[in-house]
Amino acid sequence: MRDWKAVKRARFNAAKRLQRRQSASTLAFAVAGVIGFLLPFYVLLFKDALALHTKNVLDFTAYVTGALSLLVGLIEQAKDYPAKAHRFDRCARRVNALVRRLSFAGPHDYDLYPLIEQYERALEECGENHDDIDFAIALAQQQLEEAFDREGAKRELQRLKLIESATIYWLYAVTWATPALVGVLLWWGLYPDSPVR
Repeated sequence: MRDWKAVKRARFNAAKRLQRRQSASTLAFAVAGVIGFLLPFYVLLFKDALALHTKNVLDFTAYVTGALSLLVGLIEQAKDYPAKAHRFDRCARRVNALVRRLSFAGPHDYDLYPLIEQYERALEECGENHDDIDFAIALAQQQLEEAFDREGAKRELQRLKLIESATIYWLYAVTWATPALVGVLLWWGLYPDSPVR
């Protein structure tokens, strides 16, 4: 029963992780639209106040950030995270129902074969396995319920959730930060005596 509870939690964690990935890819589309529209509009509006090189750097940053955001968003949207999250959630609910039935089984209810068969079918119908981080978080959540050292278990759970967030959002951070960093380097390269430096 303990193992089934861990699998149930891992499946729920996978569903939540995939929902966050879907939200991040939707945000990538929004950033592509905002950066691709607002920054060129800003450059056009203040073209007389900007040096030609500054205008070119801002245009470069806007186009590359917008294009990369759109590309990453399209690639991530093609992975169909909502459908995968739904399958993981449905599987977790079915395993949870089996865990409840198992916990209510009396001492003379030794015929576990039908429950095991239903458990295996639920996993098979899901079609894929959760990631290692989902299972690690599930074990940390279980340990938090059972641990005497609740603070240590809480810290471990926070550490794992931070790793999970990093695996979800690192691509977007790199996609948005890299063109801006290149733009700053291009701008500083032409203006080495700039007071901003």
